[in-house]
Amino acid sequence: MNAVRWMAFAAAGAAALACQDVVSVPGSCPEFCPESAIDVRDTLLSTVLASSIVPTDTGYLNSVAPQGSYTGYVLPHEAAQMQVVGPGSPVQARALMVFFRFAGNYVGGDTSVKDTILQTDSLRFTFNIVRRNANVTGVALALHEIPLDTDSSRTFADMDPYFQDSTLVATVQVPDTLVQGPVSVTLLPGALRHFVDDTLRSAIGLRIISTGPAFVSLGADTLNQPARMTRFVQLDSSTGTTRVTRSESEVLSFKTFVADTASVPAPASLRVGGTSGARVFIKLNVPTQLVDSMVVVRASLLIPPPAPVPGAPGDTFSLRVLPLGTDFGPKSPLADSTYGGYAKVAVGSADTVVLDLTRAFLLWRSNAVMPHTVMLGMVRSEEAGSVDAFDLPDQGSPANRAILRITYGMPFRPGR
Repeated sequence: MNAVRWMAFAAAGAAALACQDVVSVPGSCPEFCPESAIDVRDTLLSTVLASSIVPTDTGYLNSVAPQGSYTGYVLPHEAAQMQVVGPGSPVQARALMVFFRFAGNYVGGDTSVKDTILQTDSLRFTFNIVRRNANVTGVALALHEIPLDTDSSRTFADMDPYFQDSTLVATVQVPDTLVQGPVSVTLLPGALRHFVDDTLRSAIGLRIISTGPAFVSLGADTLNQPARMTRFVQLDSSTGTTRVTRSESEVLSFKTFVADTASVPAPASLRVGGTSGARVFIKLNVPTQLVDSMVVVRASLLIPPPAPVPGAPGDTFSLRVLPLGTDFGPKSPLADSTYGGYAKVAVGSADTVVLDLTRAFLLWRSNAVMPHTVMLGMVRSEEAGSVDAFDLPDQGSPANRAILRITYGMPFRPGR
């Protein structure tokens, strides 16, 4: 084999070995790799050209455009929680509870006893704490007797006369170590003016006694174990030879909480949450090509609060953002919750809140007719159940407005 042929053979062999698949080392085959690379970019959208959304429009639009604040989705007496906020806080709140009527006879279903009640020994109230500010010690719940006809029309001012010393029936101490769980107090039947043979009902209001600003959120639905009232009674055994003690319980026929909102400052723009459970609809003006042609790696809605977040001192709540299925005002249906984003917000904080919108952009890319409008509100388990709220900044202020941050990849085009 002459020298020329040998060199040609060696070069061909080297080329083959260069692209050989070796499992112990990373592959290296530059002659087969595309000359281009994926171009990933990051952008902050404060305003956008209107023509990038609707070609015939001119000028600029805010990338985040709140459309309005709406209430009525969940009312305080329908909420999953009730918040009690004590003195020293910017706003006070008290819980109101009316219990179902007990039967005149024992209905516990125990066949070993007769159903005629000979005597009521005591009454016990149990309340389930779902969260509170644990850094405050010496917290107690004061129980006051309130009217049996208490309903959702009552206000803080209406109920204030029933939270005086003359209506106090008991106090229950909240252990300093207790963050979640039940607390209870036992009373003699004579402690309640309304609990007599003709009514066998009770209505209780709760306020906080504490050394510093404190709050307690109580369970108010079946998932959060609402308050219950238990009576302990004496009965004859079925043979009539001995007297025994039994107990039975009733739950809430009505519950709500009232807040002294007169001291709450008005929002600078639109408000989310609060006792009204307000929701805000926000239109996101995003260039069409960014949704249709780019690969959105991550999208976030950044909202700087215009002032420290109002609410119960020491509390933390959850905001959620969900895309709308269609957009025709306050009754617009929401898209699947899996396309939403969530963020924890601390009362008193002024930090920018970051809500993930990545999955919403994936939804819009797959469905071109869906509006680029989202709903901002509290998570369902906390909605209308506290005094906590979140205010949006004024979008007319360039220095302090909500913006979109989007990380995206440019369309990949192999080099020529």
